Order: sequence, then structure tokens, then C-alpha cells
Amino acid sequence: MFHLFSHCWSWLKAIQEPIRKVTVLVAGLDNAGKTSVITDIENVLASEVLPVAQPGQTRLRLDRFEVTLVDLSVAQRSRNTWHSHCSSAHGLLFVIDCTDLARLEEVRKVLGRTLSHPDISGKPILVLANKQDVETALRPCEIVERLALERLVNEKSSPCCVEPYAAHWGPPADPARTLLPGLRWLLWAAS
Repeated sequence: MFHLFSHCWSWLKAIQEPIRKVTVLVAGLDNAGKTSVITDIENVLASEVLPVAQPGQTRLRLDRFEVTLVDLSVAQRSRNTWHSHCSSAHGLLFVIDCTDLARLEEVRKVLGRTLSHPDISGKPILVLANKQDVETALRPCEIVERLALERLVNEKSSPCCVEPYAAHWGPPADPARTLLPGLRWLLWAAS
């Protein structure tokens, strides 16, 4: 009987917990797969997508969070304008094309500048090592090493999680299985 009351109490506590609003910036170089990642999130959580008034934003619910994803499209031409979104951010989702070895130095510099921004420094970052479906792609541990990611996030006191990802794994792969654990980590770390 006590066990039943214990579960009821836990359930009542959970439904009374307020919904937390969290803004996540989605960044990465052009062609890294930011739009594909956002589309996969929308598809996985299709019943939880909320209406949005601004282009480049996606609103949805996940667990006890109301999430706003802001697609920064960190292309060369727009890197100076996206800083205006940083003050409202609770965390960063940074997408890396693990097949584009020629741009790794550029990724390192952009990530370093992003984490150095006063409104981003210290906030959690989820790094998606994208395009893992390509045989020549660097694995997440190689990305951590090549970008000196551990040093970078420690300097900025930003909690970090690196997850493998592939937007095009095909039907047998389940984006929910590969994407949602990292997103949940980011939301809990940001709240």
C-alpha cells in the first residue's frame, strides 16, 4: 500500500512541476547539417511542435520543457549578426560536419569565438558529430581531440556533451534514439 502512495506522490509532484522555457541556439558552419538536425527534431516530436511567429525558430515541448530552437545559420556572411540572440540562450547545440576535414580549423575558431561570447560562456553545449553514416567521418573522440574541445570548454566553464549523429542513417536508424538523449542532457544542464 505504501508503494502505491509513494508512486502517486511522485506522479503528483511531477505534474505540478512547472514547464521550463529554454532557448537553444543551433549553430555550426554552412552545410554541417543544422537544418537536417532541426527537421529531425521536429519529425521525432511532431505532436509536440508549437506554432512560431518568427522564421528560423522552432518551438516544441519535450518532457517538462518548452524549447525554442534558434537556427543561427553561422555562414560566413552572418557570423556578425547572430550575437543578438545570445542573451536569451540557455544552451548551444553545435553541429559539426565530421567529413569536412579541410574546415576543422575553421570549426575550432568559430566554436572558440562562440564560447568566448559573454552571453554563451559557461552555458552547456551539445556537440553533434554529424554525418557518422559516412565511412570516412571522424568519430566523436577524434573530434574532441582535433578541436582540443576539452581544453576549450574547460576554459569557458561550459558543460559539454558530444554525441554521434547522422541525419541520413535511413529507415532502420531511429533519430529519437540518437538525438533525444543528447537534447535531454542539454535541457537539463541548461535549467
